[in-house]
Amino acid sequence: MMHQRFQGQAVNDDPALTSAVEQFEHALATVETVSDFARPGHVPRLLNATIRLLKLPGGVERVHGHAGRFDKAGVFAGSDWDHPGRLQPELSRGSLTGTPEAIAVESLSRLRMLAITEGTHEHPEMDAATAREFLERSLVVNLDLMLADHSEAARAAGGHHEAVPRLLAFELDRLGGHSVIEALVAEADRILEQRPIDVAPVRQLLAHVERLLDRHDLDDSDALQRGRLLLAACRGPTTLSAAELDDYVPGFKNLSEAEQEEELMALGEAMNETGLVCQAHGALLRELADSGSQQQLSLAMGLDNVGADSLDTFEELSRVLIREAVWPATAQCVEGLSNLLDRGMLFFPPVPHALWRMTRLDPLPEVSEHLREEFGHDDPPSGHSLLLAGVISVLGLPLGVSQGNNPTCQSARAISLWAQCDPGFLLEMITWAARDGEIDLHFEGDLIRSSELTEGLIEDLHTELDTVSLLLVPHLDKIYWEMGRRIAGRGEDGHRWINPEFHGWWVHRGFATTIDYATGAVIDFAGFIRRFHAAYHPYFNDGGELIYPQPAGIVATDPFGQFIGWHAIAIQRVALDPDDVMRVYFYNPNNEGRQDWGGGIVTSTRGHGEIPGESSLPFEQFCARLYVFHFNERELGDPLAVPDETVDAIAAAVRESWAAEKAWHEVVSI
Repeated sequence: MMHQRFQGQAVNDDPALTSAVEQFEHALATVETVSDFARPGHVPRLLNATIRLLKLPGGVERVHGHAGRFDKAGVFAGSDWDHPGRLQPELSRGSLTGTPEAIAVESLSRLRMLAITEGTHEHPEMDAATAREFLERSLVVNLDLMLADHSEAARAAGGHHEAVPRLLAFELDRLGGHSVIEALVAEADRILEQRPIDVAPVRQLLAHVERLLDRHDLDDSDALQRGRLLLAACRGPTTLSAAELDDYVPGFKNLSEAEQEEELMALGEAMNETGLVCQAHGALLRELADSGSQQQLSLAMGLDNVGADSLDTFEELSRVLIREAVWPATAQCVEGLSNLLDRGMLFFPPVPHALWRMTRLDPLPEVSEHLREEFGHDDPPSGHSLLLAGVISVLGLPLGVSQGNNPTCQSARAISLWAQCDPGFLLEMITWAARDGEIDLHFEGDLIRSSELTEGLIEDLHTELDTVSLLLVPHLDKIYWEMGRRIAGRGEDGHRWINPEFHGWWVHRGFATTIDYATGAVIDFAGFIRRFHAAYHPYFNDGGELIYPQPAGIVATDPFGQFIGWHAIAIQRVALDPDDVMRVYFYNPNNEGRQDWGGGIVTSTRGHGEIPGESSLPFEQFCARLYVFHFNERELGDPLAVPDETVDAIAAAVRESWAAEKAWHEVVSI
């Protein structure tokens, strides 16, 4: 599902912007006129007004318009920012990810530097070239902050971080530059390698690349060529597909048979290489669903041998899915359909029947209206088409499901696990939610209906989600909350009972945690780590491999290793990487696998044997952030075979990080 989430200029009559500008200008004027003695008491008000204004569309431009006044007003007096020549771009990240006050001061300083770069302000410590160098280098090292941050750290920090992407995007549009474009392209590639369902953030990055390429005459390089390739995948990878959309299908029909084959291969190869799909691709696939051959469909979707066999066996269903779901506006779901066929999902007995039923499903009017409103296009397809396109994407890219900026990691994980392990059940629940406006799950013999519940974890649902999540998460969130309410008072971690019933029958009933539910103390950590090795590490469980992914809980920590909260993930597999390092490969519902958890623990999404959508860590590093897991008691190895030094090293890493201030109680449980 694609969203229109590009930076836009605010209109002059926006009352929120007008009010925020007035407050900012009044606060700045006050700081300018008060005495040096009184100024520190008025600067906090200016910083609060700055944050409020920066969070609004068009707000950064308004603040930038006053950049020449900041130094004279004494905004930076007595701080490191008072000497811009001493500032280091590599250290700016701490401010941009810090408190609202730090973000505000850093923003004012950067906009001052931008004014120096543009020649509208002068400073004795910095010339225009030095200011540009600082900002370009800072943009490169902070590029990921331009995108919505769905990590647990950002979620815990609150909404003031919304100002940062707007600030950096404004700087980027004003500066340009070869190094910045290269960084944008590299960031887009790193995201696409994870194959998310929602590629709107990537399209946003590429829109910046396109504007900068248009404005600057730059020498060619591998990075710029890659940027143009990604842009071509968005706009059309061939001359014909990049032209007017209405002319594409007639133009294709006028090609020779050999030229048509070449065109189809170009579309399929561009999609497989980048994970991006252009609108012309969707338009042509619709035409081929009616009049094209099976070979043409296979080439257009870039299918492998399994995918071609799937298409051959389920050709009629595949053509109907394309007719019902694929439009130019929903063309991105072709990536999901290609993966669905390549994964052999249609050979799961419940899936074809459930998909046939979904091709005839008309969602409730309010459901259709909601999906069309959130889709973001001027004239979106029907709710039926949007829903089916979303279903195809989730089945094809189950590791691309994201919780967005919502505290709903449990629900996102459930959708991903169902798409992998029980797709028939997932399709059934989607049908209930779309047709009946409710879903139900059983818990300890009782039926729980979402329509009968009012409470959940969500206070205000952030809707940057795939279509299936947009439909299901509000229902799942209420049911998960109700399950938690029913086990309150048992004195143990509720995931012991909730996870198997909330996620499915394949979740192991063996359960281990190292956190005492009543006190928050760390208990029997050595036994916990030994048991995890015996359950998951092939060297200690007789080489046993996971049959089904398993839910687990990690301790979310910031780049300094400080505790943030508890976070749900799914362990996908444990295996040796190409360098013979034993790694845990896992699914992270926040859909951003590259995270720094402190203490040298930095998750990887590529280069260590990950499949798209997986994160990974060396086994011992993963253990240092694990606090809950399920295991098969019948397949448990010998916990006592785990070396003491391994357990001690993991315990030391935990004591230095999230458990530094927690009580520790070691007991013998093995």
